[in-house]
Amino acid sequence: MRRVQLLEFEDLDWFPQSWRRMITEVLQFFSSRLNPYGPLVPRLKQVLDELNCHHLIDLCSGGSGPLRLLLDQLENQEHYPVQATLTDKFPNLEAFRQARAACPGKIHFSESPVDAREVPSHLKGFRTLFASFHHFPPEAAKQILQDAARKNEGIGIFEFTDRSLALYLVMLTSPLFVWLVTPLIRPFSWQRLLWTYLIPVLPLLIIWDGMVSNFRTYSPVELKRLVQDIRCDHYQWEIGKTRSRGGYRITYLFGYPVEASVGRL
Repeated sequence: MRRVQLLEFEDLDWFPQSWRRMITEVLQFFSSRLNPYGPLVPRLKQVLDELNCHHLIDLCSGGSGPLRLLLDQLENQEHYPVQATLTDKFPNLEAFRQARAACPGKIHFSESPVDAREVPSHLKGFRTLFASFHHFPPEAAKQILQDAARKNEGIGIFEFTDRSLALYLVMLTSPLFVWLVTPLIRPFSWQRLLWTYLIPVLPLLIIWDGMVSNFRTYSPVELKRLVQDIRCDHYQWEIGKTRSRGGYRITYLFGYPVEASVGRL
């Protein structure tokens, strides 16, 4: 099945900020509980170590995603302490402040909007995009990769969605998941209860955007085609898939300067 650039509501400028925030909070809850990116932490540590980098610039952070768990795993499992700066085109400052409070001295954030296609020069560090790269059509996706290579910054892209029949079937159950976990999401919000149970807008938005995310996710072959168009002799790409918890398969891309000589998996 080929990739299709369908519409996701949360990508729209006019989409209500409160709904966008509540959707990203559900995704953050999912990523922090299921730890889908855990199997790639050792590889990420290896790349960071070779680059002598201890700071992540997380792009399209949403509700902060897996960053808290990721930093904990890097420090306690891989013995590689790292700090992170959260950024987004539509920054969820409430979620960013909560993440900073939960990880004092480790998590920072940009209050100003950050365009992943052209990251400001003062934001230096290894760039990460978790479950967000699929939002970008091919030309914009290439701009993200080109900007990292041109500025000699490493980049990691990680997606748990894909165009497999199994994941489409799983996504059909997402409203049930939302109804079950909503009372557990913090901070508690009466508004979230309203839009989940009384007027079930959030479950409908999440199932739509989730299905569309599957359609839009780049396969490893498509990622390789994207990087073929990027002319940067000093830069190296590593693309593939790996198994994760719950039967998920994580598509990943690492990009880094070749002088780092990072050993492959």
